[in-house]
Amino acid sequence: MVLMNRLRGFFNIRIRKDFHFRRLLETAPAMRWLKPRAGERILDIGCGDGTYNYRISLRGAQIFGFDMNSFQLKRAVKHHKMPSTGFFCADATCFPVRSEQFDTVMSLCVFEHLPNDQETLREIWRTLKPDGRVLLTLDSLSNDAVDDDWRDVHRERHGVRQFYTYESISDQLNQNGFTVDRYRYLIRSPYDFVLMKLSYATEQMNPVFAVLVRTWLVTGGRAISALWNLLAPKDRGWTLLIEASKQA
Repeated sequence: MVLMNRLRGFFNIRIRKDFHFRRLLETAPAMRWLKPRAGERILDIGCGDGTYNYRISLRGAQIFGFDMNSFQLKRAVKHHKMPSTGFFCADATCFPVRSEQFDTVMSLCVFEHLPNDQETLREIWRTLKPDGRVLLTLDSLSNDAVDDDWRDVHRERHGVRQFYTYESISDQLNQNGFTVDRYRYLIRSPYDFVLMKLSYATEQMNPVFAVLVRTWLVTGGRAISALWNLLAPKDRGWTLLIEASKQA
């Protein structure tokens, strides 16, 4: 059963057109930091089609995800509904849940799209249990290979409203009752940008060839990236991963 679940996840993710090398380099470290525990209650802001909720539920955690996209939620219910998962439609500035319900609130690649991230942080604080934690990945686009033209393209193509640095988001977290525990910039090397472009190009490829390229990217490409990033600056990157705890 475990092997079948892993094979299902492998195929379902790689056949998706929105599966990118960038997505792997963002979500893999986030999942390692998350380290879901059996019985843990987790809320996922902007869960999309529930792919990561499904993976988290296999670790024994109880996870609830919400999104504004009804089509994505239908896919989540159809493909990733489990006894320990729940999906609902909601706005990121007003969660329809009671206060102090969750051990962890997570949000992957969502905050950069929000019109009012401060309100969302206040809602996260409200719904977390005492000493609960929040885990976020945020668009930064501060690595050396990214210029203003590419930032403008990214902003327009993906509906991005703001980019983050450690300084900007840590100030917001502190203002809203959180203490930063750790952070890390991801996708730091200029060469990562080359692999990212190849990953995006798979959207226009033959589906079978695209799966082969994506599979290489998450094996050989990932190993090459790890070596490049040993020498890359640690104070900037494409994505910022940050974890903070709720203050009493």
